[in-house]
Amino acid sequence: MSSLLSALQTATASLRAVQTNVSVVSGNIAKANDPTRTRHVAQQPLDGNGQTATSYRRDADEVLKGQVEALTARESGAATQAGYMRELGGLLRTSGGKPLLNSYASSFQAAWKTLEASPESRTAKIELVRAADRFAGEIRRVSDGVETLGRSMQTDLKNSVAATNGLLKEIAALNERIGSGKDGDAALSAMDRRDQLIKELNGYIGVRSMTRGDGRVALFTGSGMMLLDATPVTLTTDGNSVRLSSGEAVDGHVKDGKIGALMSMLRDGSTADPPKPADGEPTAEVIRKLRSQLDGLAQGFVGETRPGEPKSFRDAYDEAKPAKSGEAPAGFFQGKDRFTLAVKPSLLDERESVKTSALSPVVRALNATGRQLDADGLKTSDSSYTGMVSAFTGSWATAAKAANDQQGQEKAALQLVDERYHAKTGVNLDEEIATLQQLQTAYAASARILQTVKAMHDTLESLLK
Repeated sequence: MSSLLSALQTATASLRAVQTNVSVVSGNIAKANDPTRTRHVAQQPLDGNGQTATSYRRDADEVLKGQVEALTARESGAATQAGYMRELGGLLRTSGGKPLLNSYASSFQAAWKTLEASPESRTAKIELVRAADRFAGEIRRVSDGVETLGRSMQTDLKNSVAATNGLLKEIAALNERIGSGKDGDAALSAMDRRDQLIKELNGYIGVRSMTRGDGRVALFTGSGMMLLDATPVTLTTDGNSVRLSSGEAVDGHVKDGKIGALMSMLRDGSTADPPKPADGEPTAEVIRKLRSQLDGLAQGFVGETRPGEPKSFRDAYDEAKPAKSGEAPAGFFQGKDRFTLAVKPSLLDERESVKTSALSPVVRALNATGRQLDADGLKTSDSSYTGMVSAFTGSWATAAKAANDQQGQEKAALQLVDERYHAKTGVNLDEEIATLQQLQTAYAASARILQTVKAMHDTLESLLK
């Protein structure tokens, strides 16, 4: 009788083990197309008494997972930089490979030459003033657009910090659920979800993860700053830099991800005490560099002659003599920076005309090389006015191409490693279906054994009565 009871217990345990495995494998099959799902496995060793102790595990590869997370942060940062550089290209109105600022600068120079050849032509005078107005207006328009671009980056940074805080809280909640050790296979699904959230988090801020003995994970930045252990930190931002709620700056700890890219582009070392030189990385301190370079272009037309350089546009016009009645004696351009550069109002409304005596001196000044543009992130020498404009737009076109190429490389690397990771840890539908068929066969066999043993037990029990 005791042998039958033992056989009955073993058959029952075997049946339950098969049922558990069927449930896990069925779950794998149901979520085979879910890229966040790893393959779940139930382990149920039998002890000498026929009892089982079920444990669950996932097919995971921590090395590959770490590579995916790191590449996710790098690709996201590169994509952020490339995206804003494309916006800058739109701001510069690149058309047919030549920004309008270049075209307007060339047209402005050509208009002076045309008027020099026909100084009495009223049409040439009007066209010159219009060309100058278009050129100055384009500098102002681009300058306003740079401020809009900067505000867009600031908003993006604030939204990214809010998203990061939300992800850290959600990961912390999953940590608690996983650490309790009560959910069995559901805990594996929670781990899959947590892995996905950590990957999303890396899109914002590059992190490293360390798994604790109870299954919880601790998260650090690449430099070792703690973001999550028992509880998550809270990040704050003023739209330019990021700090912990305690006030500690994280700028030096966050290099990758969207937040790292945004902080790099928004950073302005000129406001530091003492001021810092512009970063040599083309996509760093973007707003600072654009402001400085646009100011440099504007000041080139309203500033005095620099030592060792050809006569400036302003001096070439203002110093020319004589000024006939009705001609603007000085101040062809007014203003002092990128926002205020403008043609003299009396020229625009034709109350005054261009000074005839200034035509040849200005043409010589516009043609002359040997000028320097010494701005943050851009230094030229031996340039003409149009050469400085071309250097400005050309440097940003080069930076945009480099950013786009970098994103392409990072995206390809991420895709390659991500595919390797999923091939190694994900669900292979064909294998799972084959396993399910084997389990169904084993289930049927276990059920028959259980039924036979139970029938023998019932027969024996009736004979003993």
